[in-house]
Amino acid sequence: MKLFTREGQEFTGTVNTDEKGRLTYTKAIACDRCHVINGQRLWIMGTNNGRPYSHTGFECWTCGNTGVRRHVEAKLYTAEKLAQINKTAETRAARKAEASRIAFEKAEVERAAKLVAFRAENSEFLRKLLSLDGNFWEAFRNDFIRRAMTATERQIALVEGEITKRAANAASAFVGNVGDKITAKVTVERIIVLPDYGFGVNYINLLRDEAGNVLVYKGLTDIGQKGEAVMLKATVKAHDMRDGVCQTTIQRPKVLVVA
Repeated sequence: MKLFTREGQEFTGTVNTDEKGRLTYTKAIACDRCHVINGQRLWIMGTNNGRPYSHTGFECWTCGNTGVRRHVEAKLYTAEKLAQINKTAETRAARKAEASRIAFEKAEVERAAKLVAFRAENSEFLRKLLSLDGNFWEAFRNDFIRRAMTATERQIALVEGEITKRAANAASAFVGNVGDKITAKVTVERIIVLPDYGFGVNYINLLRDEAGNVLVYKGLTDIGQKGEAVMLKATVKAHDMRDGVCQTTIQRPKVLVVA
């Protein structure tokens, strides 16, 4: 009578019998911590391009350099019994695959329905997001759609603030001519502190006047705190375009009144 291992290989070695009278054989489980490299079995550190390597030259402490991690008793089967087991396994696998397919299709339908509802609920917010270009806003939009969660108050405020800022920037025009002395009421929108290289602290002040025009001052003068409105006198140093926004650079500012 021919006997076979669970993998389908015909067995020709010594046949054992377990306590229940089943036919078994002693199966060697290969060690997974060592490998024969250049004719010598060594403890392996890892693999490189699918090939094991060892820089230590150590023998394997796991298997004592035998290449066998342990021995177990494995069952043997007749051809008929093995065929029956394989058929049962195939049927079980087919049922599992079909159940997974049904579950996947159901999840896809639910996901699509959730996405439709999400887009409908957040249509206005998504419309505003689509109006904002740039790498940051593209990543923000993609992440928002991927998460499919209702916009938070913070997200809404962030988008509204950006749209408002862009609208104001689009309306910005150059103030005066280069060399002109101007007097303007401005609001400090942002202050960037530059490193002190031994000449004192320098600031870049981003300002906006009552007409919505952007003014920029770089220097030592403390114009005011963020959000503060001041009346100042200054000289127009230059007119520049930055990211499509008209910016008037000023110099020698003097604060007249803090509003």
